[in-house]
Amino acid sequence: MLQAPTGSTQDHPPHGAPRGRLRTPSSSLAKLRLTRRAWLLLWLTATLIAVADGGLLLRGAWVTVVVEGRSRSLPAGLTVAQALGRLELPAAGDLLAVDHSVLRKGAYPSRMLVNGQPAPPTRRLQRGDRVTVARGRTRIEPVTRVTQLLAASRPGNPLRSLPTGPAQAVLDRGKLSGRVVPVAYHPAAGAAGPLAVALTFDDGPWPHTTQQMLTILSQRQAPATFFVVGRQVERYPELVRREVAAGMAIGSHSYRHPQPFDRLPVARIRDEITQGRRTLVPLGIHPVGFRPPGGAASPAVTAAAQEFGDRTVLWSVDPADWQPGVASDQLVQRVLAVARPGAIVLLHDGGGNRSATVAALPAIIDGLRRLGLTLTVVST
Repeated sequence: MLQAPTGSTQDHPPHGAPRGRLRTPSSSLAKLRLTRRAWLLLWLTATLIAVADGGLLLRGAWVTVVVEGRSRSLPAGLTVAQALGRLELPAAGDLLAVDHSVLRKGAYPSRMLVNGQPAPPTRRLQRGDRVTVARGRTRIEPVTRVTQLLAASRPGNPLRSLPTGPAQAVLDRGKLSGRVVPVAYHPAAGAAGPLAVALTFDDGPWPHTTQQMLTILSQRQAPATFFVVGRQVERYPELVRREVAAGMAIGSHSYRHPQPFDRLPVARIRDEITQGRRTLVPLGIHPVGFRPPGGAASPAVTAAAQEFGDRTVLWSVDPADWQPGVASDQLVQRVLAVARPGAIVLLHDGGGNRSATVAALPAIIDGLRRLGLTLTVVST
C-alpha cells in the first residue's frame, strides 16, 4: 500500500479552499512601523511650518480686531506691528493750539489695545485676545489762565468797533504757541452797562439764506445788522421788510457792489451810495451807516458817505465765511477766538452759498453770550 508523504496535508490545501499567500506576523509589523513613521514625519513637517511662520501652531486660528466699531479677522501669531500694517487705520490725532489751529498734524497715531491694555509692537496676538484699535485723540496744547484789563473804546469814522467801557478779560494762553483765546469777559470795577458785540451780515437780501438767518436770530432773540445791496433790495424787498419786523437794523452796502470800491472815480462812489440808499426809501428805512464793498474805506469813500450823513462801518472780526469750502465749526472757532467787548463781526447772508454760515450761527450766538457779551445792533 502506498503512503502519503509526511506533511503533505500542509503543502496542499483541501480541494475547494481559497488560494493565496498567508500573512505572516513579520509583514504586519513592518507596515505598522511604516505608518507610524509617516505620521511622525507629517507632524514634524507641520510643526516646522508653524514655527517658521512665527505662529507656533496657531496657524489657522484667527483673532477679531475691532476698528471704529467694525470687526476684522487677522491670523493669530502676528505681532502688533504686523497687524497694524494690515489694517486701514483711523486718522491720527493732531496737536492743536489753544485757538484750535493745528500745531502738529498727526501727532497722535492710532494704538492697538490687547485685552484693554496698550501692547508693544512685538507682542504676538493669540487666540482669545480681545483686540481693539483706538483712534489717535486730537489734543489741545497745555494752557495758562491769565487776566487782563481792557481799556474803554470810543467810536470813530470809519467805525471799526462799538463803544464800550473798560472790561476785565479772562484768557487762556497756550504754553507752546503763545496764543490767547478768551474764556470770559466782565465789566471792570466801577464800569456800568453791558459788554456789547454786533453781528453784521453783508450782500443780502438773498433768497432762502436771509430768511434762515432771520429765523435763527429771532428764535434766540439776537439782534443783528444787515448791510444790504441796493440791487438785491429791489429784487427782494419783502425780505428787507421781514428784517425790520424782526427788530434788525439796516445799513447800506452800495447799489451794485463793485470792487475795488475805493479805486472808483469819486462821482461813481457817490452814485453807488446814492442809488443804494434810494432803494430803501420806499420801505421807509433810514440806514444806520454805509459799509463799502470789501471794506475799502479810503478817505474819499468816508467823505462821500459823510455827505449823506452816513458813518462808514467796518468790522473787527472777519471769520472769512466767504471762503469756498469753509466748515461751520471753523467759523465758530474763528469768531470766538478773537471776540471781545465792542467787536463788530462780519458775516454774509448773500453773495453765494452761505450754508456754512447758517449752520454756524446758533453756536456763534451761544458762544458769544457764554463769554459774557451782549448782542446789539450798529446804531447811527
